[in-house]
Amino acid sequence: MQCTQAIYHARAHDRAAAYPRFCGVIAWCAFEYGSPQNSHKGVKNPGVADVFRIPKLGATFYQSQVSPAVHPVIAPNFYWDFGTATPRGPGNDAAIFSNCDRLDIYVDGKLHSTLQADRKGYPNLAYPPFLADLDLDGAACPELRIDGFVGGRLALSRSFSSNAKQDVFLFSADDESIAGDGIDATRLVIGVADKYGAPRLFAGGFVTFTVEGPGVLVGDNPFPLEESGGAGAVWIKTKPAASGKVVVRANHSALGAKSVLIRIESESLEKKI
Repeated sequence: MQCTQAIYHARAHDRAAAYPRFCGVIAWCAFEYGSPQNSHKGVKNPGVADVFRIPKLGATFYQSQVSPAVHPVIAPNFYWDFGTATPRGPGNDAAIFSNCDRLDIYVDGKLHSTLQADRKGYPNLAYPPFLADLDLDGAACPELRIDGFVGGRLALSRSFSSNAKQDVFLFSADDESIAGDGIDATRLVIGVADKYGAPRLFAGGFVTFTVEGPGVLVGDNPFPLEESGGAGAVWIKTKPAASGKVVVRANHSALGAKSVLIRIESESLEKKI
């Protein structure tokens, strides 16, 4: 499972940090990639981000290893779901990666537990994971809230919904404008999230795209979300000597439609530089 991957990375960094002569750790690997060996449908999946460069749970450990003075982080190493794959939720010893001093866990608005970082299990990490016992009855679709405290003050609060009926469709472009040189392109990310914006791993449905303007869609159309873990991406590539606007509309088979607008600049990237 994805949650095991982040724990492996945390353990490796903890062991390495015990030796002051170590100058770094090589973590294999950043992204999923195509391979005929030990792969699923031709894709090998050791990456902390998927083949579309979307972070998986394996990235949660790295997200937390920054000073809270830069920004506080609460990154659960699980998806808040009570479906057929996880009928009891995340289970016992569910890791939450955070750079906070203390975490308060609320289930349906009631205080469930107060957590301290597992410094015994990870004595060498600057920000060890927190372990929560979240073996729960999910029949009522409970909500989860995690409050993080730094220096005794609330630094960050994140909420998660297990009610899939309130899910939303996400659609965004990496760039607002690209060069109309027939080469430049931008990624369009699609996904399903709960009402608070947390990714929904087991979301399904198909996304169908339509394009208006001087752009070419690169990727699956329609796109089956279930096969890629509830999220994915396509690309818009410009046509040669193009300018103007490209409007891409994405329609999810159950959650409605959204659109993005991308400006196509007539000058090439080299001219701009």
